[in-house]
Amino acid sequence: MNYSDHIGIIGGGIAGLALACALSKFNIKTIVFERNDELSAYGAGISISKNASKILDRLNILEIFKKNSYQPGKSYWYYKNNEFHHTEVDIFTSSRQTLIKTLYDEYISLGGEVFFNYEISKISNKGKLLEFENSKNCSVGHVAVCDGIKSNIRNELFTGDNKVTYSGFNAWRFIGKSANTNINFNLDSDSHIVNYPIDKNLNQSVVAISKNKIWDHESWKQEATIEEFYRTFDQKTNYLKPLINENQKIYKWGIFIRPNVNKIYTDNITLFGDAAHPMVPFLGQGGCMAIEDAYTFAFLLQKLNMNYSKAQFIYDKLRVPRNSMIGQMSLRQARLNHIKNYYFASLRNLIMKKTNLISKRMNNVWEYDAHQQAERELKNYSFD
Repeated sequence: MNYSDHIGIIGGGIAGLALACALSKFNIKTIVFERNDELSAYGAGISISKNASKILDRLNILEIFKKNSYQPGKSYWYYKNNEFHHTEVDIFTSSRQTLIKTLYDEYISLGGEVFFNYEISKISNKGKLLEFENSKNCSVGHVAVCDGIKSNIRNELFTGDNKVTYSGFNAWRFIGKSANTNINFNLDSDSHIVNYPIDKNLNQSVVAISKNKIWDHESWKQEATIEEFYRTFDQKTNYLKPLINENQKIYKWGIFIRPNVNKIYTDNITLFGDAAHPMVPFLGQGGCMAIEDAYTFAFLLQKLNMNYSKAQFIYDKLRVPRNSMIGQMSLRQARLNHIKNYYFASLRNLIMKKTNLISKRMNNVWEYDAHQQAERELKNYSFD
């Protein structure tokens, strides 16, 4: 197959489809290769904060996404089931599947193509030739790697430490139903639980985080029993029982830490989303960072008249510090949520209640504008 005038996108998840939409909006030809035979049905709830919703709006996707999502308005914070703080939020909550379907439908409407059952086996000729497990080959103009947190391409072709370490945290997730209309955080000394509505029918995404010393399995698809869930969280989940029925499917997975690569491009290959910056999920920014990545690169490429090397250089300069900061903040958030000492936990709660330190901290995340940042950065460079 000859797609040498296209960008070949490896992976049809949030990063891959967001990039496909952004490039298509700028009239840049793309082709998406997805290893599965359909779009992924796995995943938990997702939050889209202002930094990402601004981009969806620029791509004319936001209004469609809003119709199938929810806008909570407030978040409530509890410590050992007692409320200590609440605040207004400007966030859309949804399911990962809803966001992926919205992006996919938009991409297809723009004339895009997705090849299913195309699992990458090798990238050769410095990113000009793709070889797949189904024995098909394809020549492309550029390779965009969006194959997720376990990216084999990142591990094989990019320099850096590939060591994977267990974070000490496990996540449990399920979808339930209740009349709750807010984002709720329930903190404890060795766990925290988040639940929020993901659509107008008030289906609820529930994610519970526990601590464990050893964990050797990393999969979003590992099922757990209701009894195991209750045993792990003891009496802390009594308020969730109305959301759980006897046939409830509950999934669990260990959360692992992967170091960032030294540079998120090499030759004719560029990394996006979890493949570029694997991060723990405690700040709810994984999907948002993927959307920022996608728009930044597409915008730069269009402004630089399809000069890949120039676009890669500025993309790396913008995205590496941003993603590194968010990744570190996310890991710190997990530790803040699980303060064991009662007095330190009480101090944390008091600071959240009486000061605006938390909102100031999060404004650095939510008020970021990828479009404006890329425009400013372009003015600083002359490649002549």
